[in-house]
Amino acid sequence: MSSDGVGVTARGITARGPLGPVFENVDATIRPGELATVIGPSGTGRTSLLLALSGRLRTVAGRIEVDGHELPKHSKRARKLLAPALLRPGFELERCWRVREAVRERRVTSKIDNTDVSESFALVGVDPEPEALIGSLHPGERLLLAVALGMAASPAGLLVDDVELGLPAAARVRVWTALKAVSGTGTTVIASTTDPPRFEAGPVIRLPRPDDEPDDETRHGTRPDIATPFEMEQLRGTGLVSPVTPVPGNGPEQPDLFSLVEDYPGEEDEPGPDAGDTAEIPEPDQSDSDSDEDGRAR
Repeated sequence: MSSDGVGVTARGITARGPLGPVFENVDATIRPGELATVIGPSGTGRTSLLLALSGRLRTVAGRIEVDGHELPKHSKRARKLLAPALLRPGFELERCWRVREAVRERRVTSKIDNTDVSESFALVGVDPEPEALIGSLHPGERLLLAVALGMAASPAGLLVDDVELGLPAAARVRVWTALKAVSGTGTTVIASTTDPPRFEAGPVIRLPRPDDEPDDETRHGTRPDIATPFEMEQLRGTGLVSPVTPVPGNGPEQPDLFSLVEDYPGEEDEPGPDAGDTAEIPEPDQSDSDSDEDGRAR
């Protein structure tokens, strides 16, 4: 599988919420096919920056271009080009589903086939049991599954949030190696982390901790794998949206839940699918003509 990738440029961008700045005066230059990392402690706006760079969060200052098209005028185009594999909180695999159900759902919503799934699984280096509950998988395996399903449609760009959370050192190395392999296909990868990879990757975007923020050990007493109250309040009130672009996992007619920007009235993008283009997810006991009985892709 291969992709032409997508370039992303940001100059002096700032986002604000009801409690003040989410991030301020951020610059970024990401070329097609690069593995870019957004690095910063919890609460510095890493997730929000991923949303902003992909046309899903409104900024109050600065300039963003995706594939040469300026936002917010071309936010819809940006959302098509930069697909989320994992964004916390909100865009994650359903832990109560089995692996085969997640694969089947992604085949319907992203219009991919078993060959695409098999190739993306091999690329990332993951092969979970089809009947395994997603919630029972090791966190590293679960993250790699999300990346593989995101890559199955060969997007121009892929967003991966909180790469290192809950992972021991060996699993982190495995995940970063997989993300490097993804970028090797030409797909642009933008990943957020508090712990950068040990190899030389692409551009690094560092987000400093606000001066008035306490250390991680005393922040709100929250778990590291969920958003803090501060971060959630910052996202609230950033301005909502009339989302129009479906994303993998939400269904053909579902909104892009991470679109926190209005589409520009004059944006000349292709219209989304109408009601006639929708498909229903088969019941679990139905068989697929291109899959084995145990749910594995052939």
